[in-house]
Amino acid sequence: MSAALSSLTLVFAIALYGAATASYFAEIVRGNTRPSPSSGASIPPMAKRSHAPGLLGVGALAHAAYVTHASFVARVCPIHSVHFLLSVAALLAIAVYIALRNKLGIHALGLLVAPLGLAFVLGTYFLGKPIPTQHLPPIFIALHVMANLLGVALFLLAGGAAGLYLVQENRLKQKLRRASATALPALDTLDTAVHRFLIAGFPLLTIGIVTGTFWARQLEMGTPDEVIRIVLGYTTWLLFASVLLMRAALGWRGRRAAYGTIAGFACAAAVLVVYLVRPAAAGLGG
Repeated sequence: MSAALSSLTLVFAIALYGAATASYFAEIVRGNTRPSPSSGASIPPMAKRSHAPGLLGVGALAHAAYVTHASFVARVCPIHSVHFLLSVAALLAIAVYIALRNKLGIHALGLLVAPLGLAFVLGTYFLGKPIPTQHLPPIFIALHVMANLLGVALFLLAGGAAGLYLVQENRLKQKLRRASATALPALDTLDTAVHRFLIAGFPLLTIGIVTGTFWARQLEMGTPDEVIRIVLGYTTWLLFASVLLMRAALGWRGRRAAYGTIAGFACAAAVLVVYLVRPAAAGLGG
């Protein structure tokens, strides 16, 4: 009975977090959040009719029930573990967000907290399982790898467009009207390209982050390069999520979005470097 209750709360948390994440992302894509002309706060015209906060809140309750059971009944998630702390932090963030989202106009922030709740509840679950290295089906590994690779490819395009934006803006400020300056696309065109590439790549990176929780125990006992790779992966996701969030909630465009996009791509590139350097370093060490 206890195991069945635990599984039920976990399934509910995953399903509700997933639905909330999809709902928030759909609102961002449709442009249902816009900046306030006076305060700059997010004023979502459909916030009162949005089902996302309700899904997120009920998912958090299921998350809390599962973490409580895993920590104090099944004892597979010790309270001193990283994943317990991350789960508690995610639950507190969700509670504060739901309580203040209308007062502070931060409805769009759900784009950030919903997938983090999903990733951390999965991390808590896999903490108590054997490290799944050779037991994962090939299709799952392929999904994880392809989602990350396609996401990085799209972020490469976004980073390139952001770099061109900064070059073109600098040339226009210096009034360089030569042919070399006018050969670049217009600033609005580049800014739109950056946003569209981020919109296309962000769900793929989110899938990569969520599926990556199957290796969550490496945060507890992994080698330094494994921990660095995981931390850089989460940092990459947070940076790109922040760029999309600030564009939706505060109207960030142009230079700010370009710098944030380039920083996110730099982290994604660093993850790839760790992947490439690790085998070489292991070969030299052997």
